[in-house]
Amino acid sequence: MFLLNLALVRSRTFVTPRFQVHIIDALPPNSKLILHCQSKDDDLGYKVLYPNEEFSFSFNEKLFGGTLYFCHFWWNGKNIPFDVFNSKIAGQCGVIDPDTLECYWKVQADGFYFGARRNPPPNYEKKHDWNS
Repeated sequence: MFLLNLALVRSRTFVTPRFQVHIIDALPPNSKLILHCQSKDDDLGYKVLYPNEEFSFSFNEKLFGGTLYFCHFWWNGKNIPFDVFNSKIAGQCGVIDPDTLECYWKVQADGFYFGARRNPPPNYEKKHDWNS
């Protein structure tokens, strides 16, 4: 039993897929995007992005699902928190290889757009508006 548990822990990347979440600042020049992302288990801290900069993080999905990451975004006197990854979003992410998927969020002045992969460039779909 011990050896089976050890094998499962060591091969975790083979049991659950690895996800990469990318957040791209596509806001107007001379602006600053502040974000704070976290899950129940991981606080990724506050980040400051300037136009054309990107923040990304990766993780393995929990063994029985239920992985959730959310971010709070601030820009130009507006703010909004929302899930950047959950089980519904996981099903929309793009496949890089058999063990890795990627999800893209592009932050623009009119809202938040989601795309599945970098190559080929995704068709981004608007998912959220800014709240003030």
